[in-house]
Amino acid sequence: MQPGTFRPYPFDAVLFDLDGVIIDTTELHYRVWDTFARSHGYIPSQAELLATNGRRADETLRSWFGERLGESELVTLIHERETLFNRQLATEPVSAIPGVGEFVSALRRAGIPYAVGTSAVPMNAELALSRLGLRELFDVRVTAADVTRGKPDPEVYLKAAAALGVPPTRCVVFEDAVLGLRAARAAGARCVALTTSFSRDVLLREEPEWIAEDFRSLPVPVAL
Repeated sequence: MQPGTFRPYPFDAVLFDLDGVIIDTTELHYRVWDTFARSHGYIPSQAELLATNGRRADETLRSWFGERLGESELVTLIHERETLFNRQLATEPVSAIPGVGEFVSALRRAGIPYAVGTSAVPMNAELALSRLGLRELFDVRVTAADVTRGKPDPEVYLKAAAALGVPPTRCVVFEDAVLGLRAARAAGARCVALTTSFSRDVLLREEPEWIAEDFRSLPVPVAL
């Protein structure tokens, strides 16, 4: 949008999930979870791997290894898993979701505030954005360290909206995961579902306002 022009958008701010929305790391997450679990004697099913999408690591670990996990043991396992992912993220080829850089740049030019709301731990969120050369474009980031409840609880998106000073009902959230869409809806935000991790049919069951393959094919109401 050119300076001095006006076009009404159905949002005052934009909130982005990270994995599967900004960076294409969904399959990498699945592989790391599978490797990690097997190293601890647990073989996750495909459905269990899919269920990790958008979920905090501590919640996945308790689901797989039981509530018997003590707090110190849980912290150790989280650190091990996130360090394993960090090492892979640092060395494997990664790519941005098509069109996201251009979309974020257009938001900035239009003066529309935006933020990241992710279940990733800070070190992995920082590394993901750095690998794409997008770290400087995202000044506001709410990560797993900033919330006590993971998606589908709306806490991450409520805090991201608050950090921007915009009511969540005036935000649009870009999500790729079922849990993330539920979190966004619970926060009162409108949703754009990207079919980067789940099929169109699965995402449509969550009743997002819009659905798109990626940022190159956004529907007119939310395209800049």
